[in-house]
Amino acid sequence: MTAYAERIRTLREKSGRSAAEMCDLLGMTDMGYFDLELHDSELPTVPSLDQIRRLAGALSITVPALLSEDGLTVPARRIEYHELDKRLKDHLRRAGLTQEQFEDQIGWSLDDFFEGEQKMLDSYNLEFLKALCAGLGVPWLEAVP
Repeated sequence: MTAYAERIRTLREKSGRSAAEMCDLLGMTDMGYFDLELHDSELPTVPSLDQIRRLAGALSITVPALLSEDGLTVPARRIEYHELDKRLKDHLRRAGLTQEQFEDQIGWSLDDFFEGEQKMLDSYNLEFLKALCAGLGVPWLEAVP
């Protein structure tokens, strides 16, 4: 498991930002933010993709670097939302799947995804992105915001 909590705490301290500043910036409660610095399991499951993007920016690190195993890896390629949306629609068409069938496969509703990039970023967490990318055969680290 990636040491997200330690990485976040170390980078926050290095940035000179307080935990309270981070709470305000991310729109999280004190306990919600503190859990990010205490438990590695929190980052993939609790904050939205938009909050992860803001967290990385506040820590002066790229989102892929924040989420990679070593804290340094940056994928050679970046998949933007519009490309992910197109790949998903193409996959459904080629596989002859309905949206509901694919949702059953990945375990997530896609309604907010299809409403646009910002709605997707606000509505879903990293676990969703990993499940979506696995269902499409796309490396998830390439698709982070």
